[in-house]
Amino acid sequence: MAFGDRPFGLRDLKVTDITGTTQADLPAAQQMTFRPRFISGELRGDDSLQSVVAFLEAYEFELAAGGIDLAALAIITGQAAVAAGLTPNQTNTLTLSAGDSMPYFKIYGKSLGENTNDDIHVKLFKCKITSMEGQFQDAQFYITSCSGIAVDGGAGIIDIVQNETAAALPAI
Repeated sequence: MAFGDRPFGLRDLKVTDITGTTQADLPAAQQMTFRPRFISGELRGDDSLQSVVAFLEAYEFELAAGGIDLAALAIITGQAAVAAGLTPNQTNTLTLSAGDSMPYFKIYGKSLGENTNDDIHVKLFKCKITSMEGQFQDAQFYITSCSGIAVDGGAGIIDIVQNETAAALPAI
């Protein structure tokens, strides 16, 4: 992979429970945003800036995907989807209640390089949602989105991996 390779698009997005035993793919993933959050301070004296300090505290993230993926929502909310009935009349219900505590989970995202023979993986290791949204709208597909914070889970907060040859996202 040469310096200056340009990733393009969002090719794959997966969420995994924190233990790595359950994984869900978001086949209609539309967005994965991640940005660092710093603790910083400035020392001023003699009418000028003398020193600046900045420490990485966490990463903030946003995800968006088309449709309602109950397997992914179950992982990020810590709840289980319950199936009732038989096909073709089966229903699946994920119930969220006031007071539910949201669990930690992992996020894996992938973008292909502009030449499609390489890729970039981004892995956030210890994530928790702080907001979630969905909207039904006339003449629009349903989009589920969430945002949250990734903190250091002992092995770091984020890995950004360049692969010379495109590879699948890690399986559980």
